[in-house]
Parts: sequence; structure tokens; C-alpha cells
Amino acid sequence: MSQISMVALADLDDAERMSQMRAMFEQLGGLSEADQLQALRGMILEMAEQATDAQYLRLCGTNLTLAASMPDEHVKPFLAARMTASASLPAPYADRDRQHVEEAIGQADPDVRTKITRNL
Repeated sequence: MSQISMVALADLDDAERMSQMRAMFEQLGGLSEADQLQALRGMILEMAEQATDAQYLRLCGTNLTLAASMPDEHVKPFLAARMTASASLPAPYADRDRQHVEEAIGQADPDVRTKITRNL
């Protein structure tokens, strides 16, 4: 899977970040479950190690918005894979990820928040 720097992705304008992340989601969908987990883990690790809080929050918000645009039968497995990937990181990184995801959910559009929390 071709991979753009997650930190660079976080600094794109909203429309471009959404477009790039949508393309990444499409690539992820074509991978085996093990490869999806590995790719997600790498992305989350890069953010946890290198991103500022603002960058991390922007990416989480975009990630949640895109996930909420998926049909329900795809949202739940995606969120489960993302949570599994995050949980596989060292505790400080997993904690940072969890905090930013929770904050992004709290700031999300109500429709996005409802769909994400319903599928967690």
C-alpha cells in the first residue's frame, strides 16, 4: 500500500485531506485483515510519535467523518480494526490515540458522532 506521511496528510486543507484519506481507505479495503492491521498500526504509530495535538485531532476528525460515510456493515469492522491496531501499540501511544479519538468524537458533527458511537 502506498503511504503518504500521516503528518503531511494532517497539514493538508480539509478537502485534500478528505480526498487523500478516502483513497487510503479504499486501498485498505483491498488488503487482507492482517495487512490492514499492520497498515493501520503504522499510521497510528506515526501520528502518536510525530504529530502535534492539532494535527492528530484533524486527522482523527477526518477519519471519523469518512468512517461515518461508510455503510454500517463496513463501519463496525473498520472501527474494530482501528481499535485493535491502536491497542497493539505501546501504552503511551495507545493512550494518546484513544484520547484524540475521544476528543474528535466529542467535536464531530452530531450525525457522525451518532453513527460512530453506535458502531463502536
